[in-house]
Amino acid sequence: MRKLFLPIALVSASFSFALDVELHGDVNFDYGSYFDSDFSPTNAANQDIDLSAKANLDENVSVTVRANTHTSYVDSSDGLKEKASETRRHYFAHSTAMGDGGKYTDFNFDGVELRWDVAQSISLVFGDLTYSAGAFNYYYWRDPSRYAVIVREQNMRGAGVEVGNEKYGSGKVYIGASENNEHSMVLFGTYSYPLLNHVDQHLVITPSVDWLFGKEISRSHTYVFGMEIDYTRSLEKMNYGVYAVWGIHPYKGKGVHSFLLEPSFNYDFFNLSANFFYAIVDEEYDAEVQILTEDQLMFAIEPSFNLHKKFALGVGYEFHNHDTNKEDDEYHFLGLNAYLYPTLKTELVFWCGYNFSEKIDTDFAMGVSAKASF
Repeated sequence: MRKLFLPIALVSASFSFALDVELHGDVNFDYGSYFDSDFSPTNAANQDIDLSAKANLDENVSVTVRANTHTSYVDSSDGLKEKASETRRHYFAHSTAMGDGGKYTDFNFDGVELRWDVAQSISLVFGDLTYSAGAFNYYYWRDPSRYAVIVREQNMRGAGVEVGNEKYGSGKVYIGASENNEHSMVLFGTYSYPLLNHVDQHLVITPSVDWLFGKEISRSHTYVFGMEIDYTRSLEKMNYGVYAVWGIHPYKGKGVHSFLLEPSFNYDFFNLSANFFYAIVDEEYDAEVQILTEDQLMFAIEPSFNLHKKFALGVGYEFHNHDTNKEDDEYHFLGLNAYLYPTLKTELVFWCGYNFSEKIDTDFAMGVSAKASF
């Protein structure tokens, strides 16, 4: 894989001389050590890297090519299926063990997009389009490809129109061939409308709808509808806000309702954030196959203190219940997080915590995670 970097770099360099090219990327990588009751560690690590090159053909037309590499692990409970890896602070079931070949994966082509800004507030797009709705701010569930209240990250090849401005909000409509299989089409639409748009106060409401149709859709529900409400208020040293989401999709003829509430508060150097998620499911079936998260019920709260403009310290508590109809599948987690901000768009988190559960072998865990955007 290392041999590929030099020719890619040379091609990118020569390409940049010919066109106005922008390079962007999101890099997330981490490591964790998980200790059992005998204080014997199991070490795991992963990385999630997304890169894109945008060539501006003129002031209104651009082409973007994307690539990514994600670590992977083999889930023996799911027919030895390879899945994307993520280091967890609670346990290491979804992460790649150190020394495992799944830590080193190739860069993969992740789509191409042609964009034409036909007017000041209207853009036409064609190519590989990605969308999601109802994403979490809760730090363990921030990946919309795995967790969402309304719809997880979906990929399609098709066309769309994106409209919007600061006064009237923004929205988009995509239609095309779903990447789930060769027999399904997808239609997605969303629009964020600012009910309040002041310097110190914002209220934005965002409805979204996703409809998948065809003789083989490769998922349990044909449509999803949801609503996001985001409110923020600033009063000199005090800032507060709340993000609320509701989503509904059918499962075997009955509606599954998902609710998320994420309030936040800041005063001077003190911060407080909380996350509450709950899904109403059909109790005749397991919750896992009906929801778009790992837990049917989740609550988390973290007070933190800004000790320096580049350093903060927080204490987090979490409660998770995988299925409220089953006994002994819930657990508690108490952890300490140290946040460092070396420069703009970068973050380092040193963390440690203790897991309270009889069914999970990991008691104490510690690690480091980092992310950067450019």
